Amino acid sequence: MGCGGLAPSAPGVPASAVVATLPVGDAPTLLAASPDGRRLYAASNGSITVIDAASNTVVTSLKDDPNSTGIAVAPDGAHVYVTHLFSIDLTVIDTATDTIGKPVVMFLSRLRGGFGRLAVASDNRTVYLANTANQAFAIIDLGGGPGSLLKPTVWPVDVAIAADGRTVYGAGCKRICTPGFVQLYDVATQRFTGEIRVDGNPYRIVLSPDGAAAYVANLTGPSVSFVDLASRATTTTVAVPPQPTGMGISPDGRTLYVASQTAGTLSVLDVASASVRGQLPVYQARDVAVSPDGRHVYVSSADKVLVLDASQL
Repeated sequence: MGCGGLAPSAPGVPASAVVATLPVGDAPTLLAASPDGRRLYAASNGSITVIDAASNTVVTSLKDDPNSTGIAVAPDGAHVYVTHLFSIDLTVIDTATDTIGKPVVMFLSRLRGGFGRLAVASDNRTVYLANTANQAFAIIDLGGGPGSLLKPTVWPVDVAIAADGRTVYGAGCKRICTPGFVQLYDVATQRFTGEIRVDGNPYRIVLSPDGAAAYVANLTGPSVSFVDLASRATTTTVAVPPQPTGMGISPDGRTLYVASQTAGTLSVLDVASASVRGQLPVYQARDVAVSPDGRHVYVSSADKVLVLDASQL
């Protein structure tokens, strides 16, 4: 902890909110929680740390390719998938044994790799990936079927899937990053169906649990755009500290957690009032994950993961 970065108008979060600090690998570290809440997975530069969420202890550390760019757990919890900046291999972790299995070979594009954030569909076999380096939106069939490397008008940095599985949302830029956009992909027709304007340089996107809203963290601003998905419009924009690189939402949809790396802060946003209600200094805060029961928030820093008591945030 440390590094300040608190906004003058935002009250501080008590230090007692930090219930554990766990060592992980070299920064940056990306986080994903298992659907049953029993495990937290931290993908660092060259390693993946498996954390027991009940005891807040490290179970094992697995050697992996360098430069991890995305991590996601399948909805059935059976596998974890990790992407890397210069690799066309998708790392696959068997969660039953906490071991790395045979990788999935993805597309070799104009620029090797470039795969970033990813999301796994409810069928547990379809993965949607952002590939900004190749200005592409990738679809991988984990069952071995043909995949697709599509060329959207918005070059995605992050992706999110609607709870009903019908729509995939890609947040990113066009040739100029101000403004940024969220582009909608219809799974049934396999077509892009619209765009929603947000603030500049979108970096992360999360959906509300009820599927009514999207929240986009933007590097320009810096800010978080609140998006009404029914009207396909940004309804409000909330200022946050510089370089918001991580974002998570509580299971009840009432609270957003935003990690700002340059500022070294975790901001706690109240969704109803669209305001920052508290901030906690976290040195080089990078990513955020929320436990499925909403009791804990996980934040990665330079070489650690902080476990926070959500009731104190």
